[in-house]
Amino acid sequence: MTFKLFKFVSLIVAVAIAISFIFVVFNRLIFVNSNDSPDAKISVKNNNLDSILKESKKISTTTNDSVKTVKPENGSNFYILPPIKSKVIKTDIVNEVSSKSFEELINSSVIQLYCGNLNLDETTFSDISRGTGIIISESGKVLTNRHVIYDDNAKKIKNNCFILKSPFPNVESRKPKIYYAAEIINYPLTEKFSDFFSKDKYYNDFAILKIIKKPETNSKINLLLGFDLAAPEDYLIIENNNLSDNEARIFNFLPIDWDYQPKDGDIMITLGYGVDASRLANQITSTIGKIAGNININKKLEPQILLIESNATSGFSGGALINPQSKGLVGLISWITAGDITGKYTVAIFRDFLRSLMLADFNFDLKLLQN
Repeated sequence: MTFKLFKFVSLIVAVAIAISFIFVVFNRLIFVNSNDSPDAKISVKNNNLDSILKESKKISTTTNDSVKTVKPENGSNFYILPPIKSKVIKTDIVNEVSSKSFEELINSSVIQLYCGNLNLDETTFSDISRGTGIIISESGKVLTNRHVIYDDNAKKIKNNCFILKSPFPNVESRKPKIYYAAEIINYPLTEKFSDFFSKDKYYNDFAILKIIKKPETNSKINLLLGFDLAAPEDYLIIENNNLSDNEARIFNFLPIDWDYQPKDGDIMITLGYGVDASRLANQITSTIGKIAGNININKKLEPQILLIESNATSGFSGGALINPQSKGLVGLISWITAGDITGKYTVAIFRDFLRSLMLADFNFDLKLLQN
């Protein structure tokens, strides 16, 4: 009996040793490290798994899926690779329109306009309108509103426009200086009214001017407007060359962002020479607001006239609607609502609609201007 018991125990021990030996060998073939650390390394004879793991870690970084660990019955850790996803994860990459800073772009391109009728001997300057303009080409083309350069009562253009500018930002509250005279290149001849808004608002509110010359040193326009003439060093921010008056100038300008597509809730920046509490408009002011809607003039279901929830003031006419992510121009400010509809909005002609209107009215392609 004792011998049989001994033989039975010996058999059990032998089986146990054999199982242990097989288990250890198997473990050594598959796992090098069997601790509980999530950093346990895999050492498998198939070396391709290392490269797969590296790639899986790249995928996990992109897709926010972590490489998971599970604990098998034998206590060893091993890695379960996340499934490779065929779906490409897209990110909104916004390209800046210029390497210049926002301040540099605005300082060199957003200008003030005084338009009126100057008599021959420069003793009177009448029917003056004041607004904002944007230099949009190196040749000195300026974008502004039709109602800045056109007299709706007299049904004629204002013969003389002058470009003024104060520094941006204007920490010392310096008054604008007179830089150039500009001529009107083109504007829509026919008024086009929107039925959606009040009848005194038209949506073809755009015009193109061109810088033609600096005021003569003996000009009296500074006395008529009450502003100093710009000094030679003042021109350095607007002109990117140092040429004489007889040579062609190259102007800094505000690039147009042709990639941006507006959505309700997008944050926009509006810029213009708006009036302050004392009714002066001596410096560029900016407001930040969300896109609150779109006026669809011709029912094409495209962005056309954008409504911006911002506190722009009188003087912003002809100002810039800026995409803050790209620093690019995306619209031309036309007017502000004050009783037309509930609330107060800055109204801007969207870039694409502006281009189509210009092409239709005077065969001017805005998109080619900066190329």
